This record gives sequence, structure tokens and C-alpha cells, in this order.
Amino acid sequence: MMETIEYYRVLADAVAASASLWQVTVVAAEGSTPAKPGMKILIPLSGAVTGNLGGGELEHLIIQKIRTEQPEKPCLQTYLLSEQGDQANPENELPTSMICGGKATLFLEPLLPGRILFIVGAGHCGRALAHLAGLCGFRTRLIDNRREILDSIPPEICSDLHFSDYSDLEEHISFSTNALIVIMTHGHVHDQHVLEQCLGRPSRYLGMIGSSRKAASTLKNLEQKGFPVAELSRVHSPVGLSIGSQTPYEIAVSILAQIIRTCSGK
Repeated sequence: MMETIEYYRVLADAVAASASLWQVTVVAAEGSTPAKPGMKILIPLSGAVTGNLGGGELEHLIIQKIRTEQPEKPCLQTYLLSEQGDQANPENELPTSMICGGKATLFLEPLLPGRILFIVGAGHCGRALAHLAGLCGFRTRLIDNRREILDSIPPEICSDLHFSDYSDLEEHISFSTNALIVIMTHGHVHDQHVLEQCLGRPSRYLGMIGSSRKAASTLKNLEQKGFPVAELSRVHSPVGLSIGSQTPYEIAVSILAQIIRTCSGK
């Protein structure tokens, strides 16, 4: 019973923290296999897993699959657990080198957060973006290195406020293929420092505010520091659609429109 309570406590905490998580459940098993129907495991992108699938190679393979492929849709996956694994149907069954015999069918269920927008920088533009995104159905998180700025933000603008000196962003941003990130701190140096931590990590949208000149200079600096050009090309900077925006809310409109376009696959 205690293991069950702990399992669902970890699940609830992860969902509350908007962390990317996958639940894998054994739904069928045939023959001799340590994986029994009903067994479950929670797999985060990194760190310890919770629960088990009977251990061994099967558990290792599914953890590796989840963290490598990060599937976004639920699916069934069958593994052959015998020396006949090399005869598996590649579309429906995957081979293993296990010799216990039988097969196990698993249900892979992504428990990904809803559309959550991580805004690094809680100045006028950051507040406007958080407010507008919230009205459009996004969850928003404002991250800033100024406590007094965060303390001045009313809950109707954003209630998920994180203080950070920008050196520990992995504790405040749930990096995944579902992550939406906009960088708009109060200084160019901070923007580049934050961007460096976001590069090389998974995200669906990564944007940085600034003029064309500033964007070109920042990206050039990072290229000279060894960041791959292909990775830098993913950054939307100057951020937002070119609509002649000037005020914080106009800028927020241009950024949110670009994010919505990205999310819709247009």
C-alpha cells in the first residue's frame, strides 16, 4: 500500500509542477515474464523512475525509448522476451535479448503539461505576454532575478512566479519537446546567459527579444563559443511576427501569434 501511495504522490507532484512525465503500464503478458499486468512505472526525462516493470532489460529499454523519442501520443508496444526476438514484427513487436520467454504489451501514456509558457524576464513586456497568454488559455510562468518585481505582479497577470539568478534555469523550466520559452530579461548579458542554458535542450519554441542588430550580435557570440549553427537557427530572434509592434501588449500579440502558429504546425 505504501508503494502505491508513494507512486501517486510522485505523479501528483510532477503534474502540479508541470513536469514532462510518461506512465507505462503492462496491459498484457504471455509466457514466462517478470512483467505482470497492472505493473506501472513513471518515467521523467531525467532522474529516478518510480514503480517498476519487473526490472531487467525490458525496463531499461522502455526508459531509453521514452527519453530518446519522447512520444507525444499514447501507444501500445509489445516486446518479445525470448531468444526468438530476432523474428519480431518490427511494426508491432520489438525484440530483446531476454531468454525468459513470452511477451509483454505495454501502454505508453505521455503525461505532458498543457501549453505552458516559460517567460524569463518579468518586466513590462514579460507581464504583458503572461497576461495575454493566460487569456488565450496558456499556463504561464514568470521567472526573474528581481524579487521586488515579482512581488509587484498581481495574480490576475500571473500567479506562477519564480525567483532565479538565471544560473539554475533547469529548476524553473521544464525542458521538453513541449516547452515554450521566451527570453526577455532586463539586460543583453542576462539574455545571452539564459539563452546559453536553453540551447541544446529540448523545446518546441525558443524566442529571445531584441533588435535585429542585437540578435545577430548575440547569436554570433554564441557561434564563436562553439554552439552549432543548426541549434542557433532554432532561436526566434528578433522574437515575434513583424507587425510593427511598439507597446508591451503589441509586442505580446506578435510573440503569442508566432507561438500559436508554431504550436499549430503552420
